[in-house]
Amino acid sequence: MKKSTVVSVIGLLAMFVAFVLFQTWPLVLFGTVKLTDVLTLVGGLMFIIPVYLDSVKRKRADNAPNPVVWSTLPPIGMAVVCVGILMPNSLTFFHLFSLPDVFYLVGCLMMLPIFLYPMSGLERAELEETVEEEVDEATDSTPAADTKRL
Repeated sequence: MKKSTVVSVIGLLAMFVAFVLFQTWPLVLFGTVKLTDVLTLVGGLMFIIPVYLDSVKRKRADNAPNPVVWSTLPPIGMAVVCVGILMPNSLTFFHLFSLPDVFYLVGCLMMLPIFLYPMSGLERAELEETVEEEVDEATDSTPAADTKRL
């Protein structure tokens, strides 16, 4: 098993523990930051950073267009989500939404290029596999005796 997979699984477990502890008595560590906030931050970053690094490695190998989009937006999105987690929920955005929720939404949208960019990457990989299979079938079915003609 790859090291990045192990780190991601540990991060998921930390987020699960934070989810389970969310409704328990809040343990305030520093001001408004609770134990569940810390577990969510650590677990979320442990989960997403290996996925992000694998994504960047794969996209560099494929020469994906617009490297600024898929290499800089996700880390900024991670930072925005972290700020949103550390904010107190009493802050509002135009008295309609909780400001941390706006930060979560914007941060998650900024992290979407990890998974969804470029859109044609999956189609290209499937097309390459199909072409390779057809070439293999064509070379296997060509009889060696027919190559000599008189």
